[in-house]
Amino acid sequence: MVDLLKEVLGWTSVVLYILLTIFNSMKFTRYAAFASATNDTVWSILMGWWPKVILNLSVNAINAYRYVKDFTKTGKAVVNTLAAIMATAILYITYIAISAFIAEPTLTVALQYGDLIIIVAALYMTSLKNYRMLMLLSGFVGMAGYFGNPQMMIIKALVIAIMSYKLYSTRHMTKDQQLAEIINR
Repeated sequence: MVDLLKEVLGWTSVVLYILLTIFNSMKFTRYAAFASATNDTVWSILMGWWPKVILNLSVNAINAYRYVKDFTKTGKAVVNTLAAIMATAILYITYIAISAFIAEPTLTVALQYGDLIIIVAALYMTSLKNYRMLMLLSGFVGMAGYFGNPQMMIIKALVIAIMSYKLYSTRHMTKDQQLAEIINR
């Protein structure tokens, strides 16, 4: 039964990732990102992929925070308290996961943490080109880290294809043209 649940959650992850790439509305993108990260958190826990659990909890926390802040009239104190609770929980899980990795390090888990670090670094980029280059690198590192899992291989292949296309198709654009592309979406 658990194996079937892992398969369903894995393929749901692929579908949700594809949906994330096609939405043009920020509100629908937030819904899809929240659904995707929630699905992936449960799937990652079942698979024992703690770096992916940390990543998806972080994505969920950011999406929940931005949704509450942008689309509701919740007070600032409540929003900040929610953010503090989520950050504390993520830090605790990170501590447990890293402690487990230090106790029994493997190359596969090291690559998964490398993928996590690259994705987090990409999220902090202010340049779209740098973001795309880091996400392209994440595709290759993640493919090695999750090698053997067909759903993650498909997701990472999609990341590689999408980022390669975006980097190639915008290679001659000026920064102003790239900014206009982002604003028009």
